[in-house]
Amino acid sequence: MIVINNHSVRSQRELNTVKAMIRLYCKTLHRGAVMCSECESLIEYVEERVTGCRLGEQKPSCMHCIGHCYQSAKRLQMIHILRWTYPRYFWRHPFRAIHFKLDNLRSVQMSAAKANIIAKTS
Repeated sequence: MIVINNHSVRSQRELNTVKAMIRLYCKTLHRGAVMCSECESLIEYVEERVTGCRLGEQKPSCMHCIGHCYQSAKRLQMIHILRWTYPRYFWRHPFRAIHFKLDNLRSVQMSAAKANIIAKTS
């Protein structure tokens, strides 16, 4: 695994998983051996947003982030792609899919714990 950002390994693993899901989506629905320009630009957009995340090491998974940095249209497109791809991705890469799901669950638990701490201090 080549780390392209200065964030955690979990963040890099999430980025690699999302890129693989976009590739699977494009290969299946756009029926091309080479990725289409729309999906390629989406991957570049996701890489740019994840590597430039202002939360740094405290970054939860993008699905459970408090301050979304994606444009609303891109966020809806990513939600659609992830919902369509996850069941198919699970059969092709079960360990990666389980890691992805566990990372999302950890993010939910971390954000819930932070919300409890903030509520207690208020």
